[in-house]
Amino acid sequence: MIKIRQKFPDGHITDIDGAVREEMGRLSLPDLNGKRVAVTAGSRGIPNFMECCRAIGRELRARGAEPFVVPAMGSHGGGTAEGQKETLASLGMTEETLEMPILATMDTAVLGYSPEGVEINCDANAYGADYIVVCGRVKPHTDFRGPIESGLCKMMIVGLGKHRGAVSFHKTGGLKGMSERLQSSAKIFIEKTNVLFAMAMIDNAYHQTKRVEAVTPQDILTRERDLLKEAAAAMPRIAFEDIDTLVVDQYGKEISGAGMDPNITGRFLFAPEMKAPGYPHPNKIAVLRLTEMSHGNAAGLGIADFICRKFAQELDLGATYTNSLSSPLCMAKIPMVMNNDLDTIYAAASACGKADIKDVRIVRIHNTLELDHIWASENYLPEISANASLEILEGPSEMKFDGEDNLADLD
Repeated sequence: MIKIRQKFPDGHITDIDGAVREEMGRLSLPDLNGKRVAVTAGSRGIPNFMECCRAIGRELRARGAEPFVVPAMGSHGGGTAEGQKETLASLGMTEETLEMPILATMDTAVLGYSPEGVEINCDANAYGADYIVVCGRVKPHTDFRGPIESGLCKMMIVGLGKHRGAVSFHKTGGLKGMSERLQSSAKIFIEKTNVLFAMAMIDNAYHQTKRVEAVTPQDILTRERDLLKEAAAAMPRIAFEDIDTLVVDQYGKEISGAGMDPNITGRFLFAPEMKAPGYPHPNKIAVLRLTEMSHGNAAGLGIADFICRKFAQELDLGATYTNSLSSPLCMAKIPMVMNNDLDTIYAAASACGKADIKDVRIVRIHNTLELDHIWASENYLPEISANASLEILEGPSEMKFDGEDNLADLD
């Protein structure tokens, strides 16, 4: 394998507090003295998310408000209030770090129904507050395509909708027209609640905060479209499309809703066999570890072909199935389980249809968020040498395994 560096644009924000202060300063906010304001916090591993929420809370308190945090993560955390608080804590978001109380509940207020029949719900604590601040990352969704995908609207409808709202949204109409349902539902949510503003975040390719932007409630449905285009353009990519075996070190719900982002792997939940132009086309995918922050939730695992036994031993089927059954995809099928990393990688390489395993083209990534360093088998050397955005760091050298045949360099 050859260890290589992929080079991407790296512009990012270094002063989150200052950026949040500047963005909120652009808004014409009402008198907030004594007002209770709910700030949303989701279940993804978003860079600087805790810092952004904390900065929002500080600015709200400076205006006399009484802010608090509500978990906005649909059915994650096992679909329980305590589980959702634990999920936030695993992401570094506690009452101490956020400098705000965390009020968790699975109870909701029903706001009405979209034209498509989606029952629109809102977290009871958020609904009972004077105002809501919707804080979330905008990015391409793992399951569908449209002018609005994963971001502010989804945080309102699925995140603040809790388990009941998430199930209703995902079950109404399946994947077809999901972006349209999201927009029509978000319009009603904004009309029926007191959204003070939304704070959108965009990552760069190095999992850093590229932008934060405060958006007024009346502009959310239009501005999120432009933010999605910017976010899609800023995402990292694997440099190679033709991949026989893709090895993924880490799978995690804090990494992606699908555990590993299909926008990176090129294997989409809604069409696993699709070979979309501009994306990798892995023949087989092998996954080695489930992250601790996933709390056993591996919803979306069905798009992998092989997993290591260490992964399987960390599975919490209850959490996985609760999350999976809220979606029309239900991609919770368990792939073939191999004894160790060596067996897992070898099995995936052997299943690619190449007569000689030395001809198998293998790419290994740490996870779908961290793509600055990746590994590629030596038969990629001509492509690596011809690509100015790639730099060889080490190798070619053989993969190194420990005494139990697990990768020695796997964190």
